[in-house]
Amino acid sequence: MAQQSTQQQDVRLDFLKQFAAQLQAGKIELPPFPDAYARILNALDDPDLSLGEVANIVTGAPDLCVRILLMANSVLMNRSGVEVTDLDVAVARLGVAAVRNAAVSLATRQLFIADRRSPWYQQLEELHQSAVTTSAIAYSLAHRCGLARVRDNAMLAGLLHNVGGLYLLSHAKKYPDLADEEALEYWGPGIGRAILENWGFPDEIVLAVDQQNLKDGYRHGTPTLIDLVTVSKQLARLRMNLMDVEALEEWEETPAFTKLELSSKNAEAVLHEVDDEVTAFLGIFR
Repeated sequence: MAQQSTQQQDVRLDFLKQFAAQLQAGKIELPPFPDAYARILNALDDPDLSLGEVANIVTGAPDLCVRILLMANSVLMNRSGVEVTDLDVAVARLGVAAVRNAAVSLATRQLFIADRRSPWYQQLEELHQSAVTTSAIAYSLAHRCGLARVRDNAMLAGLLHNVGGLYLLSHAKKYPDLADEEALEYWGPGIGRAILENWGFPDEIVLAVDQQNLKDGYRHGTPTLIDLVTVSKQLARLRMNLMDVEALEEWEETPAFTKLELSSKNAEAVLHEVDDEVTAFLGIFR
């Protein structure tokens, strides 16, 4: 058993050395964003872009247009209940940040898609489901916890919080030990940080992904995006039946749970409170 553990560590270290070398050389072996989404994301970075121009740009990706319309008509985004069928109106309702998040979601999904015959297919699907569920909960909790100003970033950070794990699983054919749950949990955030920095995402998003498992930190003050992602990730695990309520007890004294006033005692009630919004979100982003 000890020999097997040592071999696993050697394999993982070999991978990490190669990853670090590629990172230092600026040659990380990452699949590029699909061209259509890359063009859209680059265009959306223009602060002078009008919402009408955004609507014209996204027509280059028909599946993105469908997702934008679904988002605009969802319980999550459509409080008035007035149905939208025009793309221009949908973009105006959502705003640039939500359109960007939709594009990132679709692009990331395409980057790490796996053959159904792959031995890691179910793990990849679980990571995708976890990303979307965490994103949905983070978006809903942002409003509930008085963090509405960061809700778009909360959505994006949730969607991307598992990107390091997805990257590890994409290399599991060569390094099977990377598919180990411990490797995904403990190495995923750091590798995710490197990937997101390489892709040019904002520091706030990068830091939230990197510190998603942090149990220390400031116990007082205004909740941060890091706190929101940390809590939402654990609530997503609870919702997906990947953990039980008792397992939350080790988290409820952490700064993130304390500042958001969440614990094992009220976690299920909070999930029930945001269930309609989360269910609507899952219907759009799955």
